[in-house]
Amino acid sequence: MSPKIKGAGKTASKSKPKNSSRNSSLNSSRNSKKRPFNVTRAFLAIFVLVMLAWIAALMMIKEEPQAKKANLAQNNNTQKIHELLESKKKKSSVLDEQNSSQAISKDNKIANIYEEISDEKLKEFSKKLQEQKEEFIAKTLIEQNISEQNASKEQSTFEKTAEQAPKYSYSANSHSKLKSHKAPNGGPKLAIIMDDISTNAQASELKKLSIKVTPSIFPPEKQHPKSAELAKEFSVYMVHLPLQALNYTNEKTNTLHAGDSKEKISQRIKDIKNDFKGVKYINNHTGSGFTSDFKSTLALLDELKNSEIYFIDSLTTNKSTVLDASKKLGLKYAYRDVFLDNEQNVSKILKMINNAVAVAKKDGVAIAICHPYKSTFEALKIAQKDAFKGVEVVYVDKIYEYYK
Repeated sequence: MSPKIKGAGKTASKSKPKNSSRNSSLNSSRNSKKRPFNVTRAFLAIFVLVMLAWIAALMMIKEEPQAKKANLAQNNNTQKIHELLESKKKKSSVLDEQNSSQAISKDNKIANIYEEISDEKLKEFSKKLQEQKEEFIAKTLIEQNISEQNASKEQSTFEKTAEQAPKYSYSANSHSKLKSHKAPNGGPKLAIIMDDISTNAQASELKKLSIKVTPSIFPPEKQHPKSAELAKEFSVYMVHLPLQALNYTNEKTNTLHAGDSKEKISQRIKDIKNDFKGVKYINNHTGSGFTSDFKSTLALLDELKNSEIYFIDSLTTNKSTVLDASKKLGLKYAYRDVFLDNEQNVSKILKMINNAVAVAKKDGVAIAICHPYKSTFEALKIAQKDAFKGVEVVYVDKIYEYYK
């Protein structure tokens, strides 16, 4: 047997012609079946295109009024913007006009204020000129030597002024007989006491004066706890002791009252001696109520006598019992002659200084009391140049001996 060759049969069958004719007939039949399918697809494609065109047309029809609306809205917005701009321009022009008118009004107001200020300055200048005129007149009077004949006339003027003073109305003229009237060594003497000293500024201003002014210092209290330290700055000083007033509401701490016990009065003086080492002179702050009470005044002067402290009566009332109490205890009675600054005006203070000088020349000695006011310092600075001719201004320790 001969061996079989793989694939030989298949090769032989493919080579037969029968198979070829059969394949061609099958292909022709397939081609005839495909033709109706292609027509349908074409028809469908045309239909889809028509539909798409129709939809597009509908969309365009709908979009056209929307576009018109959008254009209209845009036009309206543009118009509104133009209107707003025009309105702003008008408002701006109105505001400019208002600002301009306001500026003019301000200018007018400023001009009016300037005129008012000018008028005020003119009035102030006139007032100062008048004061300078009064000061010049006062200085001229001071420069003249007051003779013994017109000294009494000056004393009368002093009495009238003292009676009109708003603080204390009592004239000390009735006590002039209590002075020794012996000629003091070096001629007439005037002691000036400045009450109410309690601050460094006041003490500093006082030390600037070229004349001798005795400070009367408030005892320490809440408002001025270190006032006693000021005493160290002066060779001679006094303590300004608060005593009860008849008509005064702004009372100092630890003010002594009429009717206070001897123990309370004694303790108060001990406290003052402890605060002011070596104190020798005291005068009263207010005190119209206390000094009117003989028993209380006697108790105070007795305590001062035991403490070797001398009392000078500020004479704040014509009912003072200090004179009677002093006589009973065998003490000298020294007192205030003139208040210089009841009226805080430089010209009037200068006139009162003139009165004090006249009293000193008449009686040989005099005591004047003033306060640390600005006007008082100004008047003293003017007066110290030539107002005290013929009179020696001294501290109180140089004048006390001339009182009975």
